[in-house]
Amino acid sequence: MKNIEYKAELRNLETARGIARAIGAREVAFLEQTDEYFPVDEGRLKRRTERNPAKGTERCEWIWYARGDRTQARPSLWTRLDDRQIEVRWPNLGRRVERFIKKRRELWDYEGVRIHLDSVAGLGTFLEFEGVVDVSGDPARVRETVEALIGHFRPVLGEAVRGSYADM
Repeated sequence: MKNIEYKAELRNLETARGIARAIGAREVAFLEQTDEYFPVDEGRLKRRTERNPAKGTERCEWIWYARGDRTQARPSLWTRLDDRQIEVRWPNLGRRVERFIKKRRELWDYEGVRIHLDSVAGLGTFLEFEGVVDVSGDPARVRETVEALIGHFRPVLGEAVRGSYADM
């Protein structure tokens, strides 16, 4: 899959929630996530454990992704993998975790773009937009929506973030 992504420091979580409501974004879920990053030759690989306290559910998944470390909205390629696919692609992966990130994520949706309001342990509060460009999707339209969201949220945005939380 392909995304158009943007990430920045978030100066005021409550104001960000108000902006999301004002533009008509829909609150989807409150999640507790733990990401374990594993060293791979290309891209990034993480195993995510995600709890949804409201539903009492928990799931674990592998996510591989590759994207340029830039501060502008940028494309990202990603895929979900199961344990067997991990064993085949990285037979010597082992259990050596490179980074360990815990966060509380508020997930919102605006015109098909996911808005993440993240409180990351030891790092602070961040905002991330993630617009999925599916097979039939229009990357230009997704990019326009992400750029419009950057404009809406500009009053609460701090410095743009180049890489992943694990890089910080």
